[in-house]
Amino acid sequence: MIWRIPIRLLQRALAPDWEVIRGRIESECARLASSPELAPSTSMQRLLVSGEDHRHGRHPGFDPIAIGRALWRRLSRGSHEGASTIEQQIVRVITNRYERSIARKIREILLAILVADRYPKHILPGVYLAIGYYGWRMNGYDQARRRLGLSPHCATLHDAARLVARLKYPQPRDTWVLRLAQIDRRAKHLCALYRRHATDGTYGYLDGPTVRNRSAPLKPVPQS
Repeated sequence: MIWRIPIRLLQRALAPDWEVIRGRIESECARLASSPELAPSTSMQRLLVSGEDHRHGRHPGFDPIAIGRALWRRLSRGSHEGASTIEQQIVRVITNRYERSIARKIREILLAILVADRYPKHILPGVYLAIGYYGWRMNGYDQARRRLGLSPHCATLHDAARLVARLKYPQPRDTWVLRLAQIDRRAKHLCALYRRHATDGTYGYLDGPTVRNRSAPLKPVPQS
């Protein structure tokens, strides 16, 4: 009950963005539920978790450990390291806000908390893959896999990894050799993480009824 009070306050304070985000997530869930053959494969969802947010099943929408590590490396080494969760990236894509400011980041984290509070964790990797930006004329999973000539369920783990890698290294209109090399290195790294996480329980929470195989629109977590 104590937690519900700030959640309701956040919903009111962030109402315009929150309504847009909620509408888009539920629209994507309904679309994928009606056409499950077009949803991102299980392996793609697992690769995403490994590469972008391996503590996704355990945090409240933002990852304090990743944020602390990124701040430490920024201060100690001057290096930049991402700390965004899957929820934060969903918020960023839907709101289309990418400006570098502390205010934008704080707002993004607060909205990510609302996303994690309302929706089951196991549906969110599929939602992000469905709407993510993979490169020029690759807005969303369906456009990306069609442009790359991949089947709805990628044939090999490496095919899936190369697609997920484009979320970090979007493919430009004029394909650069350097960018393709970055994508290939990222894909190999994702495959190595996949093999490790497949045996340590990282993917356990994804065993629920994800967006790939539901026959009815997904529903949010009941509000108590």
